[in-house]
Amino acid sequence: MNSQNEINTNHSLINNLAGIIEQFPSPVFLLNDAGILIEMNHLGAALIGKEKKKIISKKFSELIEKNHRDDFNKALENACACLKPQVIETKVRGADKNYFPSLVLVKCSESPHPEAKFFFLSVIDLTNQKMKEEVIIESQARFENIANTAPVMIWIADVEGLFSFVNRVWTEYIGKKQGYNLGMNWLNEVHHEDMEDLVNKYRDAFANRKSFTHEFRLKGKDSRFQWMMIRGVPRLSPENIFLGFIGSCTNINAQKEFEEKIKKVNDELVEINAVKDKFFSIISHDLRSPLGGLMGILEILEEGYDSMEEQEIREIITEAASSSKLAYNLMENLLQWSRIQTGKIPYEPEKFEILSVLQKLELLFAQNLKNKEIKFIIDVQPGTFAYADVKMTETILRNLISNAIKFTNINGTITAAAELKDKFIILKVGDTGVGIDEKDLSKLFRMDVSFTTKGTAKETGTGLGLILCKELVERQGGEIWVESRKNIGTAFYFKLPSENFR
Repeated sequence: MNSQNEINTNHSLINNLAGIIEQFPSPVFLLNDAGILIEMNHLGAALIGKEKKKIISKKFSELIEKNHRDDFNKALENACACLKPQVIETKVRGADKNYFPSLVLVKCSESPHPEAKFFFLSVIDLTNQKMKEEVIIESQARFENIANTAPVMIWIADVEGLFSFVNRVWTEYIGKKQGYNLGMNWLNEVHHEDMEDLVNKYRDAFANRKSFTHEFRLKGKDSRFQWMMIRGVPRLSPENIFLGFIGSCTNINAQKEFEEKIKKVNDELVEINAVKDKFFSIISHDLRSPLGGLMGILEILEEGYDSMEEQEIREIITEAASSSKLAYNLMENLLQWSRIQTGKIPYEPEKFEILSVLQKLELLFAQNLKNKEIKFIIDVQPGTFAYADVKMTETILRNLISNAIKFTNINGTITAAAELKDKFIILKVGDTGVGIDEKDLSKLFRMDVSFTTKGTAKETGTGLGLILCKELVERQGGEIWVESRKNIGTAFYFKLPSENFR
């Protein structure tokens, strides 16, 4: 039993503490070592709705919801044992006799007298905070419900740029559960060619906290990449604190395909216009030139035939023959080319020997070769066959050999060769002529670029022959290319099937 001095000491201590806790800005309760309420401030009384005389000397645990009482008593024991404050989230009975969510801070304090041990309880009403949390949860649930019914892919990222939410449209497109798409895992489905630009754009937006848009390809559950337009805007709290980004992804694949079709149509129109311009250029200039020359020669011959020497007449006839041959070859190429453009040249592949075709062309160009004293070498083994269209192949070789003669100097050499390689035959027409500047190589085989030069004997051309060669080679499923060095020579190559693959 306490002595009278100890009782007086306790009363004096409690009175002093009562004055102190009354100054606290929050509800505070004072318990003895048995957990009995011995004092509280006016805020504490208002919180629980009790007068001091009606609640003093009762266990505070009676104000705690039954399911939480064991945790409360455990907190008292721990505070006493370790002399460190304990914090628990519990429920306390309020003035309306209903339990409200609370945060209770328990601190054990000892006086110099061992018997004078007290517990300080500070109680914080969490009702408003809990209501806010419920509102946030409800708002989030409502947002997710709206987002999941939206027709576009919606995403949310935190301040680090990590995805924290994607809607149902997103997960259905990817074909994997939502958890897979969170963080930065969604980047695994981005096309590797678009990755760097997308990541740079994304990081820059987060660093500067600015809205952004970007196009990229994203792989779907069918493993097919489709074009997406990603948009993002910063999320800010009412206090203007940066919370991350919210955005969408819209499938623009159909739009992209339409744009590609438009681009293709525009490219075709550009090519058609180039073809038209080239066609009229050839007719108005290149075809007119040899025909005009032929007409002039014939007029001279007609007017002065009686007074001309035989040698002079022969020279005029030779010149007329050259002009007519040039006009004929040009007309032949124009006819072939126009038939290709309208799809009127049938592709009729058959097995034929390359050597016989080249020997036939050697005879055709015999006079031209003789005039410039050019050596023509056929480096093809007998029994070397191609499976292609004979007429098309002859036209290709005829144009290439004609070009080689034109740009080879007197006493030069032209070589026609063929090599079997991987079920294809590669044909070559090379010369020791003037060669082509490297910057001009890209102008060959193009209808939209006018590129012609005069031959070593001032021969003229249109460039149509090479364009025709390209068309005829590709019509047969082959390809054509050129190698050239200025003042050393040029070699044209083209590849055709050597076997029937059909």
